[in-house]
Amino acid sequence: MEAVVLRQFGSAENLRLETVPVPRPGKGEVLLKVHACGVCYHDVINRRGNLPRTHVPAILGHEAAGEVVEVGPDTVGWKVGDRAATLQRMSCGECALCLSGRNSLCKTDNRFFGEELQGGYAQFMVAPVRGLGRVPSDLPWAVAATVCCTLGTAVHTLRTRAKVKAGETVLITGASGGVGLAAVQLAKVDGARVIAITSGEAKVAALKEAGADEVIVSRGLDFGSEARKRTQGQGVDVAVEIVGSATFDQTLKAMAPGGRVVVVGNLESGVVNLNPGLVIVKELEILGAYATTREELDESLRLTAKGLIRPFVSEEVALADAGRAHFRLENREVAGRLVLVPPAA
Repeated sequence: MEAVVLRQFGSAENLRLETVPVPRPGKGEVLLKVHACGVCYHDVINRRGNLPRTHVPAILGHEAAGEVVEVGPDTVGWKVGDRAATLQRMSCGECALCLSGRNSLCKTDNRFFGEELQGGYAQFMVAPVRGLGRVPSDLPWAVAATVCCTLGTAVHTLRTRAKVKAGETVLITGASGGVGLAAVQLAKVDGARVIAITSGEAKVAALKEAGADEVIVSRGLDFGSEARKRTQGQGVDVAVEIVGSATFDQTLKAMAPGGRVVVVGNLESGVVNLNPGLVIVKELEILGAYATTREELDESLRLTAKGLIRPFVSEEVALADAGRAHFRLENREVAGRLVLVPPAA
């Protein structure tokens, strides 16, 4: 099969198309014929060597969708021809955390597609069935591939962690990416007012189309005061922090008393200087949000199939162009999601 293989951490040029053996599914696994795989900034961080659980050679990609073409031994509930999309990470479904609904914190099985597990930058991939969701028959492959990591993350962040309520104001950093655009739409579905932060004028139209009430273009990432101005000095009730360390201090400045900051991304893997006094006097809540659960993926697929959320697939590109896709993503040339499409096998 053809696959994009990373043999050395570093630049986008290290992603090279190769011919490798087709993997075989084991117990509790299926073989997927990959029809589409989204390109996430997590993949960029992974390619650079910043995720310690990934070892080269590696096949990246945790946003895969495809058709079951082989079922491993003692694997129940799935058959050849079923349509599936991957979760970002696994969970055992049996530990105390999983049984309490906190599957994204499972330590018994926390393997991640594109890290310990082969990812979707390939014509075929083996996937444990615990890490799959069922794709409706009328959902295009490119859309299905991106739902878990974009809308699924937004569901986990806004509904599960932040518990956003109608009438609240939500600020979203990095809003023009796949997760950001999904979060803008979901917040609007849930009755919130949305202030979107982006670094360039070229991305404003997509954010307005997604439903953002206000868009702040902040090339220097100094948006805190402007966000407060647009809330008549009150600040925002909820912040979805997708960028991470580069914007965290400005996000705190934008918060209303009693506000909730949900940190879901850290694009440059940096650290922050936190002023405890600000957190104390405002009684802020700082929450983390990690990975989509299977229930949240199912909910996200339903929302998409019903047309309540519009997926922003900006372009479908050939699998062989994975390196170029990474380059464009790193250079902020993409609004929404790029999706890799493997050649027909």
